[in-house]
Amino acid sequence: MNVFVRSAFIAVALLLSVAAPGAAQSTTLAKAAPADEYFGPLKMSILGIRNTLKDEFVRLESAADVDTGDAFRHAAFVEKSIREWERKYPADSWLARSVLALHRVYVRIGSDEADRSAAQTAAWLLERYPNSPEAALIRSETGRS
Repeated sequence: MNVFVRSAFIAVALLLSVAAPGAAQSTTLAKAAPADEYFGPLKMSILGIRNTLKDEFVRLESAADVDTGDAFRHAAFVEKSIREWERKYPADSWLARSVLALHRVYVRIGSDEADRSAAQTAAWLLERYPNSPEAALIRSETGRS
């Protein structure tokens, strides 16, 4: 491809992207966060969030001497990452399961502060994702409707 044709092609692509910012990007792709984007103060990817919540839950389940204060602070940082992810990709299908996993970590921590956060997280899940399977699980686990 000669330089003139290539330059014209790039110019047209740039004009289209300015005229219709979402046109160059598939709507389906825009709904899901990319695995290499990072969120929150810990700069966590969606896979990092999922793995951290899973690991934290297992650690809380298996260790008797867990510092619940540290566990709570860590969960709160993960929550900030999920909230930033949700702001940028509100239709991402992984969000509801991550909020449910966060809720379960807060419940497992068991401190007063974590219990309040668990209640707030359950309300968040029910408000934002009321028809999700995760909302049905929260309802059955907490007795909420």
